[in-house]
Amino acid sequence: MQAESERGDERLSAVGAAFAIEGRYQGGERHGSGHIHQTFLVRYAAAGGPVCFLHQWLNTQVFRDPEALMQNLVRVTRHLREKLREHGLPDPERRCLQLVAARDGRSFHVDAAGGVWRTFRFPEGTRGFDAIESPAQAFEAARAFGAFAAMLADLPPPPLHATIPHFHDLGQRAEDFEAALRSDACGRAVAAGVEIEALRRRVADLERELAALEVAALPRRVVHHDCKLNNLLFDRESGEALCVIDLDTVMEGNLLSDFGELVRTGTCRAPEDERDLARVHFDLTLFEALARGYLAGIGNLLTQHERRALPVAGRLFSLMNAMRFLTDHLTGDVYFRIRREGHNLDRARAQLRLAEQMLERADQAREIVERAATG
Repeated sequence: MQAESERGDERLSAVGAAFAIEGRYQGGERHGSGHIHQTFLVRYAAAGGPVCFLHQWLNTQVFRDPEALMQNLVRVTRHLREKLREHGLPDPERRCLQLVAARDGRSFHVDAAGGVWRTFRFPEGTRGFDAIESPAQAFEAARAFGAFAAMLADLPPPPLHATIPHFHDLGQRAEDFEAALRSDACGRAVAAGVEIEALRRRVADLERELAALEVAALPRRVVHHDCKLNNLLFDRESGEALCVIDLDTVMEGNLLSDFGELVRTGTCRAPEDERDLARVHFDLTLFEALARGYLAGIGNLLTQHERRALPVAGRLFSLMNAMRFLTDHLTGDVYFRIRREGHNLDRARAQLRLAEQMLERADQAREIVERAATG
């Protein structure tokens, strides 16, 4: 174990030496709960005292064009800093990720093994959460994501690179699902027959609803695409949501992507892979807090067309994720990390149940959004 730790320190020290960091490396450890990249919190002794940074190894199997990814990140963070200065908000250095340049002037470093790394200053006095603890925290999280979208609304052209093409494209996800079902590479389709038919039926109903709402014609905006609680940093003292993180999927889309994922992950207190479906419950109190917070943060940006579509966003993303989990189950669990046999099938069942709960409370959800928009 000690030898492994020493090798890890040598690796992180070598990575840090490639970036414009003044000070002496003191140690580091894995940080956060992300499943895509590997993130390390590292400490340096500097003239003014200890300083912390985040070294992050990028998963180039998921993000295949790191150059484009980092170009997006530089543009987005620069624009956010300009907006923070315009608004005169306190602690701007804690409200936007701060990239540390590599010593060769680039925004990232490629190590001897071909690994791609980037470094951020760690926002001091902040913490993250994996699950919403109260309606007040739900409001604050949604307000931060809404404000994030509002600040990026006037990002100058050209468009950001599409770092994951068709990421939130329901039609493409459906094609992938049907292809996985036809090949049935692992022979799992028969045992998942109930879930397959339920998913097909509910998606067909949803597609008719989306067509009636003219979702395909919603304005194209710069959106985060992964609005979860653990993609925010909160002030340790006040509880204010300070900084939106994990900006790798920030690209063009519509605002249903952000609000929908926020609702999917923030209105059910049961885990995403809950096996006891009786515990999977769509919490309208949390939904109301999210709706009020998001609309407060985004201000006057939303059109009436977008507001009309918001209530269906959570169900859209519950079903889309059910489809992604079921597709991965059929193809042999090649994308999502699993911890037990049938794990992705469990996830799909939980998302189907959540979508069912959302459908049962659809009228109440619409009323809540209408009140939040006019109140």
